[in-house]
Amino acid sequence: MALQMATDIVLSPFAADGAELVEAARWIDELDFDGVWTLDHFSGSMLGRPWSREPFTLLGGMAAVTHNLRIGPLVANMVNRHPVLLASAASTLQSMSKGRAVLGLGSGAAPGSKFAGEQDAIGRPLVDGPSRRRLLIETIEAVRLIWSGGGDFDGEFVQLTGLDGVVGPEPIVPIVIGASGAKTIELACEHADGVNIRIGAGSDELIARARSVTAGSPFEISIHDDLDPVHPFGGEIDRWLDLGVDRRTLVVKQPIDRAVLEGIADRLR
Repeated sequence: MALQMATDIVLSPFAADGAELVEAARWIDELDFDGVWTLDHFSGSMLGRPWSREPFTLLGGMAAVTHNLRIGPLVANMVNRHPVLLASAASTLQSMSKGRAVLGLGSGAAPGSKFAGEQDAIGRPLVDGPSRRRLLIETIEAVRLIWSGGGDFDGEFVQLTGLDGVVGPEPIVPIVIGASGAKTIELACEHADGVNIRIGAGSDELIARARSVTAGSPFEISIHDDLDPVHPFGGEIDRWLDLGVDRRTLVVKQPIDRAVLEGIADRLR
């Protein structure tokens, strides 16, 4: 059953050496995992670490040394990037990876959450859930407009006027929304190409709901969890298959244990 589900590795950028992360992506590709991602946080102090790394810089390096892996940020914080910057970065990554890029997109930190301190530190106001979801929809729509050739966009939060010449000729990247709550998952099912659901209380019900809403469509459901180094497959598989999950994204923290990942890859094969 293990072969019926894709397994991706999420490399943590906290207190990481950039070159070592790129090298890890190279041999993760050789091990025949299905994808590699990295997180989007600019301050390691949010997790008590001395630094973090910028995701699109890392992903460009990873794209240059891999051949088969799907690759992208999980997830890019829309609050810190205008849609034109997201489209430009994703287009560049799509070019460097020769069509393997995915744009993971998130609605930013909620007030009082673990990573809210990042927004406080740079003076970006934290807005309520409904406002973040409306901005997320506009961001998706604007990225797709830019990719289609550009033009005008007059939204509540996003405005574009006569914008063109931003992206290359590469096909548009799939957009996957990171989510942990029902309303954001519903938004992803309606507006995006996939959803990445963080595992927690009630996640089985959320996954089942997303699968029922998108049954018969190419919409992809993935789960976001920490890699379990003592589990033969790095974590559960049958549970997710029964719920209709297409892909696991497993976070590997520093230091990266190559032997553990090699063993998991061998058993998955």
